[in-house]
Amino acid sequence: MASETTATQLDQLPGTGVEPPLIAEADSLNWNDSFDVIVVGLGAAGVSSAIEAADRGARVAFIDRFEGGGTTARSGSVMYAGGGTALQRRLGVEDTPDNMFNCLRHEVQDAVSEATLRRFCTDSPANFDFVTANGTRYSGTLFPNKTSYPVHGHSLYYSGNELIYTQDAKPAHRGHLADGIKRFTAFGPAFIGPLIKSALKKGVTPIRRTRVTRLIKNNNGEIIGVEAMQVPGGWTGLKHKVLSTLASYAQIYFAPAARGYRKKLFALEQRCAHPVRYRAGGGVVLAAGGFILNKEMTARYLPDFQRALKLGTTGDTGAGIALGVSVGGVAQRLGTATAWRFINPPQDWPKAAIVNLQGKRYVNEAMYGAVIGTRMMAENNGECILIMDKPLFESSLANLNLKSSRLVTWMQAKTAVRTAKSAATLDELAARLKIDGQQLKLTIEHYNAAARGERQDEFGKAPGDMQTITQGPFYAINMSVGKGDITSVISLGGLKVCEQTGSVLDADNQPIPGLFAAGRSAIGVASNAYVSGLSIADGVFSGRRAGQYAWQRAQGTQQPQPDATARGTAQPA
Repeated sequence: MASETTATQLDQLPGTGVEPPLIAEADSLNWNDSFDVIVVGLGAAGVSSAIEAADRGARVAFIDRFEGGGTTARSGSVMYAGGGTALQRRLGVEDTPDNMFNCLRHEVQDAVSEATLRRFCTDSPANFDFVTANGTRYSGTLFPNKTSYPVHGHSLYYSGNELIYTQDAKPAHRGHLADGIKRFTAFGPAFIGPLIKSALKKGVTPIRRTRVTRLIKNNNGEIIGVEAMQVPGGWTGLKHKVLSTLASYAQIYFAPAARGYRKKLFALEQRCAHPVRYRAGGGVVLAAGGFILNKEMTARYLPDFQRALKLGTTGDTGAGIALGVSVGGVAQRLGTATAWRFINPPQDWPKAAIVNLQGKRYVNEAMYGAVIGTRMMAENNGECILIMDKPLFESSLANLNLKSSRLVTWMQAKTAVRTAKSAATLDELAARLKIDGQQLKLTIEHYNAAARGERQDEFGKAPGDMQTITQGPFYAINMSVGKGDITSVISLGGLKVCEQTGSVLDADNQPIPGLFAAGRSAIGVASNAYVSGLSIADGVFSGRRAGQYAWQRAQGTQQPQPDATARGTAQPA
């Protein structure tokens, strides 16, 4: 849910390890090296920024606390792109920037201005070309039906709510899935790996195992470099790499083990790291991700999401956001997050009714899983009970197979089915679930009437997406947080930026000279709501923007001034 929570002081962002800035003139300090552009973080936004600046002739370095890849390498490697991308055209999908805008505006709302969202859609084909020109491949086919994640061999699918907003936009497949995802899993570096290799081939200097602790600015307020703590290579560096990799993978599959690995990792950093300084002639780009693995910040800003699985890597501490705030930047929408509760596959489950423990519906079940999950966590105490009758339950079982779902999602759905409770009547089912029977019956009565077309559904669900729930026995699958499938969450808040340049803005909406932000360290297209691939797509879009203007500043080119009419983040939202 959108939040007006903001932070303008470093003490409002605990647990980041960021210190107040060092104020000094460049010639008064000893530097380990000097670059035109320094990028902090190497996920989708960081690598896009580094490549863009390097392509324009800048001397670029990326600084990453670990080995690079960030949460992008732990994602499903989906990029939300449209408007007529090369892949859409090859697979016969018709789309235009206007059509993409008309669909996506429902998700983005006021997170960015209309002008910026239109530019994001207009630039989408070119940004997809940028990705493929730098090595990421898409050789699969079209997956025609709605699913949370397509089976192996497909490169394009409906990854959002394209089938919901049909009154405004023609449905178009926009989930671009990179080659290289392993056959039985939805995680891997398929998207980010080729881009990092391309950046290195283009001469970007890698500075790994290095945690930026503070920014350096001169007496004029210009950001001129960074100070960091660096773990040496050799055996110590190898141990650091192993621990960080184990922590990242364990976070997905067994979070308690990840905490243990991170504890050892932090101890190694504290024991072995030494200070370094790097000069940035043009600018510093903050692209260090969100803050979902910062225990103090999530407790303060995202209390309703605490029970969900934090989806991120060890670097998602909010350090990039805190670095911006430390020099006068403003963090916005810190109370905004997205949680995911997917109920497809099997493809028939979205035709059922979701209720909370009061027996009330709260969402259109055909919506993308992030809409369901976010409303489940933010408004319904993490409660999600899927109600079906015998025909719907049996048809869903018949459609649950490895032709329509990957092994990991098939196994999760099978586990959920085994926990299903059934009863001959809705009253008996409500009693088993400890739900108010009268309210549940009233809810299903209204649902059935909408499914028959006798009334409009209060959540906008189309009759074609519904099936009446009338024939016993009735079934309930508890998909609440901690039950059934995993419910994951990421943070969406970040630094307020100029939407023309990516410059970090202060409380007076003035650019902080030499400081840029991108990806989940910044407010962007994905900062209101999430659909699969939107964060990666925004990372490419905002990363390239920051890289371009950081390079221009290195060349001494005049920077565009913030335009209040084209900056949706000018007001806290």
